[in-house]
Amino acid sequence: MKTKIIAFGLLVMALSQSCQSNDDLSGKEEKVILNSDANSLNARMDHSSSGVINLVGSNLTSRNAATSETDKFPMSLVAEVNPPVYEGKTLTATHVDVKDKYVYVSYNTVGETYLGGLDVIDISEPNNPKLVVQAILPNTDISTVIYDNGNLYFSGATSVDANANLTTPAFVAKMPLQNGLLTTDYSNIPLLSYVGTGVAVATNDYFAVSGNNGVLAKIDKTTNSIKVTIPIADLRALGYINNKVVVLSGKEGVKVYNADSMSLVSSFAATTDVAEAKRTIDFQGDNILVAQGYSGLLVYSATGSLLQTLSLPTAIAGVSPSDVVTNAVSVNGDYAYAANGAAGIAVYQKQTSNLVSLGSISLGGSANYVKSVGDYIFVATGSGGLKIVKKVTVPTIDCSNFQTYNGGQWLNVNSGETLNYQGSASIQGINVNQNLTFCGSLSIKQGVNINSGGVFTMKGSMAQGNYNSNSSNFNFNINGTFKVEGSVVLYGNLILNSGATIEFVGSGSSITIYGKVTKNSGVTIKGNYTDTFNSLK
Repeated sequence: MKTKIIAFGLLVMALSQSCQSNDDLSGKEEKVILNSDANSLNARMDHSSSGVINLVGSNLTSRNAATSETDKFPMSLVAEVNPPVYEGKTLTATHVDVKDKYVYVSYNTVGETYLGGLDVIDISEPNNPKLVVQAILPNTDISTVIYDNGNLYFSGATSVDANANLTTPAFVAKMPLQNGLLTTDYSNIPLLSYVGTGVAVATNDYFAVSGNNGVLAKIDKTTNSIKVTIPIADLRALGYINNKVVVLSGKEGVKVYNADSMSLVSSFAATTDVAEAKRTIDFQGDNILVAQGYSGLLVYSATGSLLQTLSLPTAIAGVSPSDVVTNAVSVNGDYAYAANGAAGIAVYQKQTSNLVSLGSISLGGSANYVKSVGDYIFVATGSGGLKIVKKVTVPTIDCSNFQTYNGGQWLNVNSGETLNYQGSASIQGINVNQNLTFCGSLSIKQGVNINSGGVFTMKGSMAQGNYNSNSSNFNFNINGTFKVEGSVVLYGNLILNSGATIEFVGSGSSITIYGKVTKNSGVTIKGNYTDTFNSLK
């Protein structure tokens, strides 16, 4: 039989001949093993590294000087989801899709064992994501997962010894969901090759691709039967846009097909890449963005003209150049995110007609896949599981009469000063001795001190501190008054000294506190607000 080796540092997939399988799960009869036990699932949610994070690299290397450039991309690491472990085997995160309040994550297993899984994460409470159900699929790896209209479509590789209805390891499958949650069965379709590498969904049909010597398949949603297959060498990725199916081949470049007739509309060459390495594509307007391995992120026009090459970062301390490779790309409005392996997530913003680098998000481990939806950036890091990053976004509050903050990394308000700012900023810390109003989105890496007589009014969204820091430099200290109109997340400790006041202005404000709360005598907390963890009671 065939066994497989999947190395997710580079997401390289290879098949080797073996006379005997090391897959000791072939005797399992369960097709899907569900787990919705809150205690065991909560144990996989990890907040030890939660807190404000900054972009690094690009022109943002200096962070401590008061005159250094202000980061305009405030964000925090909300949580990490550790990968599932089944019968002593740790699975690796491969792919992510998002629909409304649910995040769907797929997993496989490195090495010869076929073993995969699915997670569903509830993000209805933005600062308190919850893992609500887990599925283990014995004998089956999952490489891609897509939600559509109450169904989950996924592709991957399976043990033909354990699945008598399959003649090849590569497959694509459809799982009906129940109120957005996983069920215990799915129907799969075999595809030529060793692994299914991509899925895309249209109105009446869905499409799948499989790897080396594989095919592009068009499948009827209703009957779940294949309508058309087109053999294409070394298929890596698949996308659907404007009734066009776009595929990436490691040997034949990018091909565009009419989704109705499946006739070839256009094709153009891409760069040479590592054989059989997994890549992804995405779209920004009419442009096609292609993750091209060691060639970085390439931007093509709809007709195949190379518009831009976004090269990989070089000379990263402690990182081997061989571990820096563009595995995936995700577009969210004017922003594009590239999963660059050990170099983390590169962040680009469309300015005029080109993508401009803002820096990178460093999360540790290897960034193998990235998906950005709304305010979130989800990063699959193989055995490191899933990282959930949330942008601190500008709210719909009128701040037009304030000047934009372009100051240093420390915002100091002296006695007798009244400062009013607007905009998006990521800074190191704040000291308030008189009056400060910030309107917009703000992340604060270290501490905040509101001294006696000081008033800090936050209108919008703010994140501060770091969950795992015991240093007092990361505390949020209030001796004066903190006014909130919007959303505040504190990852560090909150210290309410004698006479301190927190006032929630208007309705709909919220506060989420991950650290400890110290409340001394004479503290006043007033207004209407939501306290995520009931920390202020």
